[in-house]
Amino acid sequence: MELGVGLIVLTLCMGLSLQFVIGNKQALIDACEKLDLDFFGKLEDENKLADFSLHLIPNDLNFLVNSATELKQISPFGLREYLDTEIDYLDSEERGAYLVDPIITILFSDFDKSEALNLTEKWFEKMKVEYNEDLEVSSEAIISVEQLISICKEAESLNLDLVHIWHL
Repeated sequence: MELGVGLIVLTLCMGLSLQFVIGNKQALIDACEKLDLDFFGKLEDENKLADFSLHLIPNDLNFLVNSATELKQISPFGLREYLDTEIDYLDSEERGAYLVDPIITILFSDFDKSEALNLTEKWFEKMKVEYNEDLEVSSEAIISVEQLISICKEAESLNLDLVHIWHL
């Protein structure tokens, strides 16, 4: 079994949560380390969380960021190269939290929520090519992109940290 296929199977069987949250980086990383779901639930209630737990694999978020750069007509890049894996992070077998470089916050805060559909469609086009599958844009995916745009705007205006978290 290829590694990518194995991760997809693990994702579908175990349930992989992929989220972006805003706030104080250390508090967010600590909450992920303790898997404090109440803390993250409160952030979700406060509209400080964008949930991408849509049976995606982590590399799919690279396609999202790359789609955003394409629509903004800037040099392409992905998410992974802008995740802190040296200082402000948590990485374990069951969960992880990574401070996201402000370039990502700036990129997504430059979008208006009304552009979420166009961005989501571009993102799904990239995944269709990668996986050679007919993937349909879902309302949940559009909402997730809207949430990401919204929290990035708030993070930029309030000088909050953006952290990418995952957990099984």
